[in-house]
Amino acid sequence: MAGLNTRMEIDTAFIERLSHLPEEIAKAARRALAKTNIWLRNITRIELGYELAMDSKALRTRFRVYRKGYTSKLWVGVNEIGVHRLGTPKQTAKGVQVGKHFFDKAFISPMNSDELLVWRRTGKSRSVIERVMLDIADEAEEIIGSYLTELNKKFKEHFDREFQFVLSGT
Repeated sequence: MAGLNTRMEIDTAFIERLSHLPEEIAKAARRALAKTNIWLRNITRIELGYELAMDSKALRTRFRVYRKGYTSKLWVGVNEIGVHRLGTPKQTAKGVQVGKHFFDKAFISPMNSDELLVWRRTGKSRSVIERVMLDIADEAEEIIGSYLTELNKKFKEHFDREFQFVLSGT
């Protein structure tokens, strides 16, 4: 399964000015980093669902957050997605309509599945068919790239909130 790896740099220099405080800063930084990553996952999934005109629930399995120590990674699966996820397929005389998308010379068949899948013949033989898929890699990369500029601001916002929580003693 292919994944999108984008290197994200977060400026944490402002934390060094507060180094006289105990390890609570480290805990606040870890929590802020995790919350920032979850924010990026959620906003990207919602935006990608909107861009593709599909329910963002179908994209849930394509986003994973991994945390280890002071590292938090967001993995995004950018393999092609079956067009049946875009909505309910409807067979027409010339092809299949799924949401706002039309697929010429396609047909609907469950083919050992509970869902109505969209297929297209690739050769002259009746048995040479392939599932109709939609490429999402470019859209995902563009959306994540657009939010990278806000990442440091969002991290600082989450860190400030977590640090206020530490200072409040609750």
